[in-house]
Amino acid sequence: MRKTNENVWGVIELTTTLGIFADKPSASTKMAIVNANLAHHLCRMTDELRVIYFARFGQDSGFAKMGLPHDGYEVVNCKGGVWKSALVKEIIQHYKVDIVYSGDDWFNASGLVKATKQTKTPFYFLSPIDSLPIQNEAHKIFKECKKVFVPNRSYQYIPNGIYLPYAVDWMIFKPVHQKMFDEFTFLWIGRNEPRKNLNATILAFEKIHKKYDCKLVIRSDWTMDYLKDIKDYILNQKLPILMDAMVDYSFEQLAHFYSSFHAYICSAKASEFEMEILEANACALPTLVTDWTFMNENVKNGETGFLIPTESHDVRPNGTIWGNISIDQLAKQMAWMLENQNKAGEMGIDGLFWIRENSWQTVAETLFDNIIEN
Repeated sequence: MRKTNENVWGVIELTTTLGIFADKPSASTKMAIVNANLAHHLCRMTDELRVIYFARFGQDSGFAKMGLPHDGYEVVNCKGGVWKSALVKEIIQHYKVDIVYSGDDWFNASGLVKATKQTKTPFYFLSPIDSLPIQNEAHKIFKECKKVFVPNRSYQYIPNGIYLPYAVDWMIFKPVHQKMFDEFTFLWIGRNEPRKNLNATILAFEKIHKKYDCKLVIRSDWTMDYLKDIKDYILNQKLPILMDAMVDYSFEQLAHFYSSFHAYICSAKASEFEMEILEANACALPTLVTDWTFMNENVKNGETGFLIPTESHDVRPNGTIWGNISIDQLAKQMAWMLENQNKAGEMGIDGLFWIRENSWQTVAETLFDNIIEN
């Protein structure tokens, strides 16, 4: 599969060209973060691997006919939206791509599948499965891939599935700021979509705040109309909840932000892998997370935080199932942290060391071994 290529710097070299199809590296999406970190480490593993990052949403139409150097690999700006097979095929042929890898939702992969079949290019896919059962339409897509990487235990239900967890850069995400408040302060981050289940956190906090000296910070997009009712409720009930605006932060700024608080709450009903749990732990915050499928993989119960039981379930129109965190049990464990603040702090330190057992380097090595070595 090796061939002679002239790279963006005009150097002739014997290489295998790996094309990474993903959101542009500067995007704030989870998949952009994952794939940019993988590209960063893959391009440093061997001089015989040419990594080209085809950056979706990088330009208005088509694709750039020449890449630009970025963080050791090449970036080729491409049109936004779902990958179209004609565009992908043209990219593969123009850049003489030997292997295609992409990280995206499975329902966005049909154009990649069609183009790689037409060009007989091996296709490897990272898919964020967030709940079970896996849909038949997804399995049809997965059958067309050489291998399917999944960041949780659902890989076991995919015949060509490989476990590939996410990680954080713990050289950046680490305790770097003193606490913002003397009072024990919980943190919640996210947009108030149904899956994130912000209401559960507010209701649990409402059960305990009068008994304990504590605060809750919610970082969300408060300009959105669908948050008006929640904002009005917080103000009318005079809850000690601070509403922080969700604006773009650098990773360094996020580390400072996490470090300012005492514990992190993730009340989401489902997720393939909540990156915020790792980021919070890396900044020495203990975490409170539902024990529902896949959500429970990122917390060592009683050591790095608490897994909170579910009290009910949502069956979605596509047949997959979400779990609703128990508000009473969440309030109970929040109260435990307030009564045992030193022990809660020790949990955060244990979480910091646990997170450091993994890194983007080791994740990229797993990807490399399964794509290049095989």
